Amino acid sequence: MPDLMSFDPSATELSQRYEVPGFSLRWDVWGEAPGPPLVLLHGYTGSVHDFALHIGALAATRRVFAIEHRGHGRSSGSGDPSTYTVDHIVDDTLAWVRDVVAPDNQPFDLLGHSMGGRVALRFALARRDLLRSLILMDTTAWAFGDEATDWREAAVAFLRAIEPGQIPPPTPRSTEDDLIDAAVPQTWIEEKWTIRNQMDPMAQQALGIQLFEDNLDRVDHQLGDIPCPTTVLAGELDEPYVSDGPRLAGAIPGGTFVSIDGAYHSPQLTHWAGWLAAIEAHLARL
Repeated sequence: MPDLMSFDPSATELSQRYEVPGFSLRWDVWGEAPGPPLVLLHGYTGSVHDFALHIGALAATRRVFAIEHRGHGRSSGSGDPSTYTVDHIVDDTLAWVRDVVAPDNQPFDLLGHSMGGRVALRFALARRDLLRSLILMDTTAWAFGDEATDWREAAVAFLRAIEPGQIPPPTPRSTEDDLIDAAVPQTWIEEKWTIRNQMDPMAQQALGIQLFEDNLDRVDHQLGDIPCPTTVLAGELDEPYVSDGPRLAGAIPGGTFVSIDGAYHSPQLTHWAGWLAAIEAHLARL
């Protein structure tokens, strides 16, 4: 198991750039083992740093690719809300994989977290030929966020108040934030905010409104078309994703559902041993 307390932020600096119209996306690859690589897609307002504590362990037996979405982390921003939709991120991911990860059309394993999970679902449906397997982590094929109308209205009002050029505002603290602070090294937390504050606030606004107003293309009616082995993974306390998990896994022919006891939305940070074991178990059964 990795020694999280010896975390070095420089270990996951992103040294590569991939250009798409209007954006320069940061990415990197770790590990040299032959065989199918693992690709990591982070979630809304996140970055590759969300997986930084475990990339070393994952890369010990395979290559690991990860990219930061447009407007997120160390990738560039535009300041233009019209350039930020999940469709844009899906298109960016398709192009990057075509040119960087699988130029030879060799299959790979794909993990998507939260919004990155929705991108991974869309990718799986667009390029069935490229996926050896799929891991859908704390995500859904249905609506994101709490279904309560007052919660949605408050979230969208918060997002609409964001202004161009400001430091992206943090969301209100949660019980999970306390668990994260207790579980990860201080150097990881400090680096998280250094990276988070580089996010384009218009990306936070536009994508958040799309997610929480449920303005996403539906994919639930296509889940039966995903041909590869799939693990749907969610924290035990992460609603609505843990409730959606069995339904999501059951709709995919090769789907399996795994719940991480005691975890919320980011089990790789708060319950990392169980999370890492679930990832390795998924990959081992292939």
